[in-house]
Amino acid sequence: MTLTGHNYIAGEKSAEGGELFYSVDPRTKARGELAFHSATESEVARAAEAALVAHQQMRGIASARIADLLDEIAAQIGALGDELLHTADRETGLGLPRLTGERDRTTGQMRAFAELLREGAYLRAIINSGQPTIRQMQFPVGPVAIFAASNFPFAFAVAGGDSASALAAGCPIVVKAHPGHPATSELFAQAMTAAVSAQGFPAGTFSMLQGAGIDVGQWLVAHEAIEAVGFTGSLRGGRAIFDAAAARPRPIPVYAEMGSVNPVVITQAALAARAEAIAAGLVGSVTLGSGQFCTNPGLILLEDSAASQQFIRAVSAKMEAAPAGVLLNEAVAAGLENAVSQTQANPQIELLTGGEASGGQAFCYRNTVLQTRAAAIRADSGLQTEHFGPVTLFVLCEDAADLRATINGLEGNLTSTLHAEADEAVDDLLGLLREKAGRVIWNDFPTGVAVVPAMQHGGPYPATTAPATTSVGTNAIYRFMRPIAFQNVPDALLPAPLQDANPLGILRMVDGEYSQAPLG
Repeated sequence: MTLTGHNYIAGEKSAEGGELFYSVDPRTKARGELAFHSATESEVARAAEAALVAHQQMRGIASARIADLLDEIAAQIGALGDELLHTADRETGLGLPRLTGERDRTTGQMRAFAELLREGAYLRAIINSGQPTIRQMQFPVGPVAIFAASNFPFAFAVAGGDSASALAAGCPIVVKAHPGHPATSELFAQAMTAAVSAQGFPAGTFSMLQGAGIDVGQWLVAHEAIEAVGFTGSLRGGRAIFDAAAARPRPIPVYAEMGSVNPVVITQAALAARAEAIAAGLVGSVTLGSGQFCTNPGLILLEDSAASQQFIRAVSAKMEAAPAGVLLNEAVAAGLENAVSQTQANPQIELLTGGEASGGQAFCYRNTVLQTRAAAIRADSGLQTEHFGPVTLFVLCEDAADLRATINGLEGNLTSTLHAEADEAVDDLLGLLREKAGRVIWNDFPTGVAVVPAMQHGGPYPATTAPATTSVGTNAIYRFMRPIAFQNVPDALLPAPLQDANPLGILRMVDGEYSQAPLG
């Protein structure tokens, strides 16, 4: 594939803007040779308007055809071959093994949504045949703006889960590519543009906009054609987009996943039974991918004891011995340094190991362990700020009551974890942790998000702006759909999934019972 540095707008390449930026190899800090053009406001408008036209044309397209498009996208991504892997590795430093697995996850997401569409029950067709006769099903909301993430250049980027779920819902998408991996983004844009054309979909079904600053995203969210936003990134970025969407004359929903500290509670009985195994697992989780996961375990809560102190020393030693990994880019490195510095400004924080950049040619930061008391974290909510990197903070509690009070004071998170023994009375702890997260984990670690229908990747604010939704798994489709009910509408005028004959043969809820049979 030949890279151009251009934007991709409804099947056409465009480079109207004079603002240029470049990719950077995080291992060497060397700038790439190709200049990428930040989109102009007129290019953003053109992409959004093309998406609106596509939405109007796609209203009558059957789910099976959208499924074919998703399968085509997966095939086109596969056809990019090793060029995609090597390009992403140069831009992110994530390594070929990680990126190979992430490519499989990305194409797998597309194919999973295709299967969902062909089965049909996702439409949630509900029929009440009494008087009045009311029939309900799900419909696409319209054009969706997608913001690519830095840490998942495949699975949460141009062709990632947000894009897959929005397209599966029947919504055209306009993707704001992440400036940390623009060449990788263009390869995906080429694949998706080819898929849209091959399947005969409207050209405005997909557009991709490049941009190094915040202007492109702000213009996109503000455009009246956009009906919803999917975002994965920082709290600061997600909140800015949320506020911009709310400030529109006609506000729109923002489904923003904004990071998390993912509290881990470890009981004394668990330490007594398997402290070494927990320490090894914890260090592996904190340092996985150089700590650049939204599920990184950044807050560890224990009752103070000799066993807890010994455990913290063991974790600190393992963290210090583990090699420092490469960070994604300069912005991530600078943000991590700033976040750790702000945490250390609190006099109640003790640095046990790390706490500084590791130097050298690459963007690196030493594996870092911090420690504080429960009273300090309850007094300063800033200590719950995410450190996006290989950093974790231990919180020592005076006793069981202090531990529970501290959990009560936690903000919303994507995950919460409890390490305990099966014979312990910890129902109340699980209940408290359940209120703070979208996924509760028992005797395991939060990194690693299974892409399965039961997965809930979301949580109370500030982890997300929409805790009732998920950004992982097939239920993610419902962020970009809305229910419409039809009352006393003649059968011939109803959408096919709601007609008496059930011509699609899908599973429906009819008068309180699930059935695939025709009515009457």
